[in-house]
Amino acid sequence: MKKILVTGVIFLLFANAICLAQKVDYKHDPKIDVNLSPSTNATINPEKNSSINPKYNWNINPAHNNDVNPSFNSTINPLNHFEFNPDVNKTLNPMFHNEYHPKNPAWKGLYLFNKDDEVIGYISIATQQLMLCFDSSCEWTGFFVKAGNGIYNYFDIKGEWTGKYLCFDSIFGYNFFDKDGNWTGQHVK
Repeated sequence: MKKILVTGVIFLLFANAICLAQKVDYKHDPKIDVNLSPSTNATINPEKNSSINPKYNWNINPAHNNDVNPSFNSTINPLNHFEFNPDVNKTLNPMFHNEYHPKNPAWKGLYLFNKDDEVIGYISIATQQLMLCFDSSCEWTGFFVKAGNGIYNYFDIKGEWTGKYLCFDSIFGYNFFDKDGNWTGQHVK
Protein backbone atom coordinates (compact mmCIF):
# COMPACT_ATOMS: atom_id res chain seq x y z
CA MET A 1 0.00 0.00 0.00
CA LYS A 2 2.85 2.36 0.91
CA LYS A 3 4.61 1.62 -2.39
CA ILE A 4 1.46 2.43 -4.34
CA LEU A 5 0.99 5.70 -2.47
CA VAL A 6 4.63 6.75 -3.01
CA THR A 7 4.49 5.74 -6.67
CA GLY A 8 1.23 7.65 -7.10
CA VAL A 9 2.67 10.81 -5.52
CA ILE A 10 5.79 10.62 -7.71
CA PHE A 11 3.62 10.14 -10.79
CA LEU A 12 1.45 13.15 -9.91
CA LEU A 13 4.49 15.35 -9.30
CA PHE A 14 6.01 14.29 -12.61
CA ALA A 15 2.72 14.80 -14.48
CA ASN A 16 2.33 18.26 -12.91
CA ALA A 17 5.86 19.24 -13.99
CA ILE A 18 5.12 18.16 -17.55
CA CYS A 19 1.83 20.10 -17.61
CA LEU A 20 3.56 23.33 -16.51
CA ALA A 21 6.10 23.19 -19.34
CA GLN A 22 5.12 24.94 -22.55
CA LYS A 23 4.68 22.72 -25.54
CA VAL A 24 5.64 24.31 -28.85
CA ASP A 25 2.59 25.22 -30.88
CA TYR A 26 2.82 23.32 -34.17
CA LYS A 27 2.35 26.63 -36.06
CA HIS A 28 5.64 27.82 -34.53
CA ASP A 29 7.64 24.58 -34.69
CA PRO A 30 10.42 24.47 -37.32
CA LYS A 31 10.78 20.73 -36.75
CA ILE A 32 7.23 20.23 -38.02
CA ASP A 33 7.15 22.99 -40.66
CA VAL A 34 10.59 23.14 -42.28
CA ASN A 35 9.69 26.49 -43.89
CA LEU A 36 10.18 27.99 -40.40
CA SER A 37 13.74 26.72 -40.11
CA PRO A 38 16.65 28.84 -41.35
CA SER A 39 18.65 25.64 -41.83
CA THR A 40 16.23 24.45 -44.53
CA ASN A 41 14.78 27.74 -45.81
CA ALA A 42 17.46 29.96 -47.38
CA THR A 43 15.07 32.94 -47.57
CA ILE A 44 15.03 33.30 -43.77
CA ASN A 45 18.68 32.34 -43.27
CA PRO A 46 20.86 35.47 -42.90
CA GLU A 47 23.94 33.50 -43.98
CA LYS A 48 22.26 32.90 -47.35
CA ASN A 49 20.14 36.07 -47.69
CA SER A 50 22.20 39.26 -47.44
CA SER A 51 19.15 41.54 -47.30
CA ILE A 52 18.33 40.23 -43.80
CA ASN A 53 21.96 40.14 -42.64
CA PRO A 54 23.10 43.29 -40.76
CA LYS A 55 26.71 42.67 -41.82
CA TYR A 56 25.66 43.46 -45.38
CA ASN A 57 22.55 45.58 -44.81
CA TRP A 58 23.59 48.45 -42.56
CA ASN A 59 20.03 49.80 -42.42
CA ILE A 60 19.29 47.06 -39.89
CA ASN A 61 22.62 47.24 -38.03
CA PRO A 62 22.72 49.39 -34.85
CA ALA A 63 26.51 49.67 -35.16
CA HIS A 64 26.07 51.51 -38.48
CA ASN A 65 22.64 53.10 -38.15
CA ASN A 66 22.18 55.49 -35.21
CA ASP A 67 18.41 55.53 -35.76
CA VAL A 68 18.20 51.95 -34.44
CA ASN A 69 20.97 52.30 -31.86
CA PRO A 70 19.66 53.08 -28.34
CA SER A 71 23.01 54.61 -27.37
CA PHE A 72 22.40 57.37 -29.93
CA ASN A 73 18.60 57.39 -30.19
CA SER A 74 17.12 58.09 -26.75
CA THR A 75 13.55 57.50 -27.99
CA ILE A 76 14.24 53.74 -28.12
CA ASN A 77 16.22 53.54 -24.89
CA PRO A 78 14.20 52.15 -21.94
CA LEU A 79 16.44 53.96 -19.47
CA ASN A 80 14.96 57.19 -20.86
CA HIS A 81 11.45 55.92 -21.58
CA PHE A 82 9.90 54.16 -18.64
CA GLU A 83 6.74 53.32 -20.60
CA PHE A 84 8.66 50.41 -22.16
CA ASN A 85 10.93 49.52 -19.27
CA PRO A 86 9.42 46.55 -17.38
CA ASP A 87 11.91 46.99 -14.53
CA VAL A 88 10.29 50.36 -13.74
CA ASN A 89 6.84 49.97 -15.32
CA LYS A 90 5.20 47.24 -13.26
CA THR A 91 2.30 46.86 -15.72
CA LEU A 92 4.82 45.33 -18.16
CA ASN A 93 6.80 43.34 -15.60
CA PRO A 94 6.18 39.57 -15.87
CA MET A 95 6.92 39.17 -12.18
CA PHE A 96 3.85 41.30 -11.41
CA HIS A 97 1.67 40.30 -14.40
CA ASN A 98 1.37 36.56 -14.75
CA GLU A 99 -0.21 36.72 -18.22
CA TYR A 100 3.26 37.46 -19.65
CA HIS A 101 4.92 34.50 -17.93
CA PRO A 102 5.37 31.27 -19.93
CA LYS A 103 4.58 29.17 -16.86
CA ASN A 104 1.04 30.50 -17.02
CA PRO A 105 -1.10 27.70 -18.55
CA ALA A 106 -2.95 30.27 -20.70
CA TRP A 107 0.30 31.76 -22.06
CA LYS A 108 0.52 32.44 -25.78
CA GLY A 109 3.68 33.77 -27.35
CA LEU A 110 6.69 33.09 -29.51
CA TYR A 111 9.53 30.62 -29.09
CA LEU A 112 13.29 31.14 -29.21
CA PHE A 113 15.09 28.33 -31.03
CA ASN A 114 18.76 27.49 -31.43
CA LYS A 115 20.42 26.62 -34.75
CA ASP A 116 19.22 23.01 -34.36
CA ASP A 117 15.59 24.19 -33.99
CA GLU A 118 15.40 23.23 -30.32
CA VAL A 119 13.49 25.51 -27.93
CA ILE A 120 15.87 27.53 -25.77
CA GLY A 121 13.45 30.23 -24.62
CA TYR A 122 10.11 31.98 -24.77
CA ILE A 123 9.05 35.43 -25.95
CA SER A 124 5.96 37.22 -24.64
CA ILE A 125 4.57 40.11 -26.64
CA ALA A 126 3.68 42.73 -24.05
CA THR A 127 3.01 45.67 -26.41
CA GLN A 128 3.77 46.66 -30.01
CA GLN A 129 7.02 48.15 -28.72
CA LEU A 130 8.04 45.51 -26.19
CA MET A 131 8.65 41.75 -26.06
CA LEU A 132 9.77 39.93 -22.89
CA CYS A 133 12.39 37.18 -23.06
CA PHE A 134 12.60 34.03 -20.91
CA ASP A 135 15.10 31.17 -20.98
CA SER A 136 14.15 27.49 -21.29
CA SER A 137 13.59 27.33 -17.52
CA CYS A 138 11.06 30.18 -17.83
CA GLU A 139 13.37 32.60 -16.00
CA TRP A 140 12.97 36.20 -17.14
CA THR A 141 16.26 37.20 -18.79
CA GLY A 142 15.51 40.53 -20.47
CA PHE A 143 13.37 42.28 -23.04
CA PHE A 144 13.30 43.55 -26.61
CA VAL A 145 12.38 47.12 -27.53
CA LYS A 146 11.32 47.97 -31.07
CA ALA A 147 13.95 50.13 -32.75
CA GLY A 148 12.62 50.28 -36.28
CA ASN A 149 10.70 48.32 -38.85
CA GLY A 150 11.45 44.69 -37.91
CA ILE A 151 14.30 45.50 -35.50
CA TYR A 152 14.23 44.91 -31.75
CA ASN A 153 17.17 45.69 -29.44
CA TYR A 154 17.76 43.33 -26.52
CA PHE A 155 18.12 44.73 -22.98
CA ASP A 156 18.83 42.99 -19.68
CA ILE A 157 16.12 43.12 -16.99
CA LYS A 158 17.54 46.39 -15.62
CA GLY A 159 17.24 48.10 -19.01
CA GLU A 160 20.89 48.06 -20.08
CA TRP A 161 21.40 47.41 -23.79
CA THR A 162 23.33 44.19 -24.39
CA GLY A 163 24.26 45.13 -27.97
CA LYS A 164 22.25 42.15 -29.24
CA TYR A 165 19.17 42.53 -31.43
CA LEU A 166 16.51 40.79 -33.49
CA CYS A 167 15.95 41.42 -37.19
CA PHE A 168 12.87 40.36 -39.13
CA ASP A 169 13.62 37.30 -41.25
CA SER A 170 11.45 38.69 -44.10
CA ILE A 171 8.71 36.05 -43.77
CA PHE A 172 7.95 34.31 -40.45
CA GLY A 173 9.89 35.62 -37.47
CA TYR A 174 13.21 37.06 -36.35
CA ASN A 175 16.88 36.15 -36.32
CA PHE A 176 19.04 36.99 -33.28
CA PHE A 177 22.37 38.81 -33.80
CA ASP A 178 25.24 39.69 -31.47
CA LYS A 179 26.66 43.21 -31.13
CA ASP A 180 29.09 42.61 -34.01
CA GLY A 181 26.28 41.71 -36.40
CA ASN A 182 27.01 37.98 -36.32
CA TRP A 183 24.02 35.70 -36.44
CA THR A 184 23.91 33.63 -33.24
CA GLY A 185 22.01 30.85 -35.00
CA GLN A 186 19.05 31.64 -32.78
CA HIS A 187 15.69 32.51 -34.26
CA VAL A 188 12.24 33.44 -33.00
CA LYS A 189 9.01 31.96 -34.33
